[in-house]
Amino acid sequence: MYIWATMNSADQGVFPMDTAFKRRWNFEYIGINENEKEVENYEIPLTTNVSVNWNLLRKAINKKLIDLKINEDKLLGPFFLSDATLKNAINDKENFIKLFKSKVIMYLFEDVIKMKLHDFFVLDKDKPYIYSEICTEFDVNPCSVFGIKESDVSKKENSSTEVEDSITKQDK
Repeated sequence: MYIWATMNSADQGVFPMDTAFKRRWNFEYIGINENEKEVENYEIPLTTNVSVNWNLLRKAINKKLIDLKINEDKLLGPFFLSDATLKNAINDKENFIKLFKSKVIMYLFEDVIKMKLHDFFVLDKDKPYIYSEICTEFDVNPCSVFGIKESDVSKKENSSTEVEDSITKQDK
């Protein structure tokens, strides 16, 4: 008998089950960027006027998370947003932007960097680092709120290698 399932020990509620399963069954590690080729051409809207490449954006966000020493199981995989959501993003910009804020930004804010908000998000020094302010800043400067240049996550202007190189140069 085979049971196919995914599990992430970062979800605190499944940690005891995860440990029990690991003792009883075999596991196969799947890397964070596995199957990324399937999403490399998806363009997503961040505002009604700004669209970026999903794969480049998530890799740029992941690079910042890695620099902050966030564990791999908290990084954004290629299908953090479902394939159907990514495919239809450009056709339903308004709903996608709401979904992006409530899924990606909320996940980062509440689960990933809640203790490192000031190190990850970029806001004016006089603004409080609360979710609503981050979303407000995202509405105005969708890439800048992550400390990322829009040109670095545009497939039209960069290859993923160039993006990774430019992000590394910004860090130095």
